[in-house]
Amino acid sequence: MPTTKNISARLYVQGKYVRKSTGESTLAKAKPVASDWFHELIGRDRNGQSIHGATFANYAKSFLQRVDARFYAGEITEGQRRNYHDKWSVLRPVIGNVLIRDVDHDWLQQLRLTRAGSKNRQNQPLSNSTLKKDMLFVLGVLEHAKREGELKEVPQPPSFSSKWTIRRRGRPFLTETEYTTLLQLARTQAEEPDLNPRVRRQRLELYWFIRISVAGALRVGEAESVRWCDCELVEIGTPDGSKAEVVRMLVLGKHSRGGRREVAMVLSDGISAYKEMVAERPSDYTSEDRIFKESHREGMKQLLKDAGLYEYRDPFTGEMFTRNRKSLRPTGITLQLDRIENVSYRDIADWARTSPSMILDYYDQSHLGHRISRILSKG
Repeated sequence: MPTTKNISARLYVQGKYVRKSTGESTLAKAKPVASDWFHELIGRDRNGQSIHGATFANYAKSFLQRVDARFYAGEITEGQRRNYHDKWSVLRPVIGNVLIRDVDHDWLQQLRLTRAGSKNRQNQPLSNSTLKKDMLFVLGVLEHAKREGELKEVPQPPSFSSKWTIRRRGRPFLTETEYTTLLQLARTQAEEPDLNPRVRRQRLELYWFIRISVAGALRVGEAESVRWCDCELVEIGTPDGSKAEVVRMLVLGKHSRGGRREVAMVLSDGISAYKEMVAERPSDYTSEDRIFKESHREGMKQLLKDAGLYEYRDPFTGEMFTRNRKSLRPTGITLQLDRIENVSYRDIADWARTSPSMILDYYDQSHLGHRISRILSKG
């Protein structure tokens, strides 16, 4: 008994049968598909290419299993793990059925060109940064295939110089006024009457997630990695000789290696948010529990839309941006740069667990409209 209405084609080539579903349920429509597939295989056979063998999808699957194992071993964050899986969900329709032994330098160049012609969700061309991340994923799978003995060498990747150079652009952030608006709405939604306990907990946690991420300049993956045992209220000395309270968090950061955590310091309003979380912490918690149980990807997106802050069009360039959870870190860094006169890039960089050059090149890149507003406000 057939298990599908779609018609399949079968061909005996290079000593084995090869089967392909045409995706069509009528003979008239299936014949052209089968014919094209037949001529493609015959052409590859005449060119000496292997018809049988492991596909890119075969090794992408085992590569992602290795990524999952690294996550459970504490070597990478949930955000990093999710990024790998998300990238494969995008690339799978494009490259999944390619035999991994057929991947060479020319093929990688063609992939780059193909993806460069694609559009993102805002119907804009893919950024060079996205194209480079595509290539890094593909190369990761190829390195995995080499370790497994399928490949002798990984082909040379295409160059990203000249027109392929990645343009440095800061991630969309929130101005202080926008951030205040977002926080007020988050609190209002968390305090709405007649919420069921789960929704209330999710909204309240999102409210804390925003405040702590901004006050500690946390990357999404860093915030998701924090456990109760990683948090401690401490006092540090200030230049005037007094003491100031901060929350010290050990985070699994972007540059963490082998599960070794970095120190993040949560300041100002994030301290209050942390104390509120401690007060609301369930009695049956364990020290190994993560302080944020939700990812808040969709919750943050919806909150930004409700606040009218999801999309932003720069009034001077006309360029459209969208904000998400990842906008919280640049918001925290930008607020510190705006609030403190003559602040040292080195100090901000140390606090944000990055380099002074990254602060200069990526984070201190307020949109021109925002910079003009700051100049006008200061007379």
